[in-house]
Amino acid sequence: MPLYRVIIHGGNLRLKVEGKWEKFGFHAPQFVEASDALRAEQVAVEDFRRSQKYQDLLASSLNSERDPPFIRGKEITQVPRRSGKEAAGLEVFRESEV
Repeated sequence: MPLYRVIIHGGNLRLKVEGKWEKFGFHAPQFVEASDALRAEQVAVEDFRRSQKYQDLLASSLNSERDPPFIRGKEITQVPRRSGKEAAGLEVFRESEV
């Protein structure tokens, strides 16, 4: 099965930084095996939702049920097997800086 790199893009996270609540977004790469790019996005998003990285972000956030954060796959690229399958890092940024 092909290996895909999916950049997870999320946003609308209300986080407290330097004593002030602000909206933040994030990017996080995920590597998944899937039959095609659409399935790769679905698997990567679901895997990320279950990840400790995302759970930690949610635990730190102050979002209401009527204003939840969002997550979606952004860049989906089939990669050679030698690229590995380990997800790397998490980039968090202020949405006002985008």
